[in-house]
Amino acid sequence: PEGDRVLEIWNLVFMQYERHKDGSLTPLPKPSVDTGMGLERLAMVMGGHASNYDTDLLRPLISLTERRSGKHYGSTDAEDDVSMRVIADHARATAFLIADGVLPSNDGRGSVLRRIMRRAIRHGHRLGFHDLFFHEHCVEVTERFGAAYPELKEARALIEKMVRLEEETFRRTLERGLKLFEEAAEG
Repeated sequence: PEGDRVLEIWNLVFMQYERHKDGSLTPLPKPSVDTGMGLERLAMVMGGHASNYDTDLLRPLISLTERRSGKHYGSTDAEDDVSMRVIADHARATAFLIADGVLPSNDGRGSVLRRIMRRAIRHGHRLGFHDLFFHEHCVEVTERFGAAYPELKEARALIEKMVRLEEETFRRTLERGLKLFEEAAEG
């Protein structure tokens, strides 16, 4: 019925073809079925939560943002809550990508990582973080997930170093851009 909240927790995706740019299909060498029932979704259902971000997997990252920002997470679509979720999700992605050997750059996977990091940093700025913060969230990912993914612990120093460097660089760019925008708006 209209107005009811529906949450999809399982969907079957039958992967049997590779689609090429011209639209043609080539059969995969090993067709498979993806259940769509990822770890976060399972943890959410089993824990009786309405969101992946309320589970033991991601809530500690949001709690770190709460403590650092002095703001409360309400698990809503309010701007602050969205920013906290972005930071948590992007810290996790950043840590795993760097542990997998992807470094911020201007092309390929590195540019995707850079965009992910910069989006999280902008959301942190929106929440009032004026000092470096994102590296702490990425280090927290290594602590939370490191037992299951030892490559995170092995790459901890690299993750912290690369995130600090990227945040320092991007903050200078962001501050310069905001100053130019304010001058243009006044003038």
